[in-house]
Amino acid sequence: GINAEYGVDLIPYFTELGFPCPDYRNPLDHYIDVVSVDRYTRENQDATEEKLRKLIQDYRRSTLYTTLMRELGKREDNEHTVPWGTEFSPCVLLYKLILLIHRMNINVVRSIRACGMRSTVGLMFALMLFAFILRLKNDQAGMQNRIGLLFQIVNGPTYFGIMNAVDLFPTLRDLFYRESMDGLYHPALFILSYFLHVLPFTTFTSLLFGTVGYWGIGFFPDAGRYVYFTAVFLVLMMQGESIAVMILGLISDPVLANGVISLVMSMSITVGSGFIRNFQTLHPMFEFLSYGSMHRYASSTLAANEFSGLNISCEHEVHCAYTTGEDYLKEAYPDAVERKGEHFSILACYCLLLLIICHVLFSAIRIPRLR
Repeated sequence: GINAEYGVDLIPYFTELGFPCPDYRNPLDHYIDVVSVDRYTRENQDATEEKLRKLIQDYRRSTLYTTLMRELGKREDNEHTVPWGTEFSPCVLLYKLILLIHRMNINVVRSIRACGMRSTVGLMFALMLFAFILRLKNDQAGMQNRIGLLFQIVNGPTYFGIMNAVDLFPTLRDLFYRESMDGLYHPALFILSYFLHVLPFTTFTSLLFGTVGYWGIGFFPDAGRYVYFTAVFLVLMMQGESIAVMILGLISDPVLANGVISLVMSMSITVGSGFIRNFQTLHPMFEFLSYGSMHRYASSTLAANEFSGLNISCEHEVHCAYTTGEDYLKEAYPDAVERKGEHFSILACYCLLLLIICHVLFSAIRIPRLR
């Protein structure tokens, strides 16, 4: 915001100060670089700030400045300190946050594919499950169908979040690298704005999935359980997005990052869900590792949500494995009902933890890794 030159004689003025314009170079581009702060390294920043202070002082002692002040009828008698950096006032931070979210929303809305993918993936998933199962019954086959459906519901939203982030986040990440190097905003502001931008889309698609999937397929008819069901889907989708953002901060290639993320998620779901193999039958090492998997707490919450109080019919059944939902819970998730709220709280805390990790990661990686 401080003038370093004002007038039509741009090239002669800067040439006299020791900054000639190279041949075949656009003078405006060249002198914008001359009067810009280079924040690539701390040494470069200090050097360019000192250079700019000298340019401003030279300009204020020049005849150009004197003539301009005379024409405007003003004269600045006092020297002012050059305000390097940005003030971290709440109003400025809030304005930047709103601006970043607005820009991200505009970019998504402009793309029909991106907007549709973010908004309707939950509905498409619910319709697919509905077409495959139609309606759940309270018999042994229905019990088996419930277990398979819950496994898919624990598995699906994480990958939907990953899919969205891998497709849409790299462009925003590269833009952040360039703007952050210019000191426009802090990594924490970028990470927070991204997840606040994602949250309304994820909430909308989770509500679509919960409404169509829960009531359409015929899970336990209870409004409170519907809220838990939808909330687990929302949290898992946000966690998938968070994990993808974290890995994309380490690996610039989206294809390679997608492979790494898929491998990590497959291991987490296999060991931590409890639907493939009961925790009691796992090797002690894998059972210990499962406590660090978010899918353990999601599976436990959904199992308690669906099987608690469920009565299973055994009429015309050759083999009756379960007569109530509690029979399955005692076998697979012994303390799921009593700790349902606690397990969901742990699951939700993963979102905050992943958000903090993303902030730390992008704060540490200040140099763009675009190649």
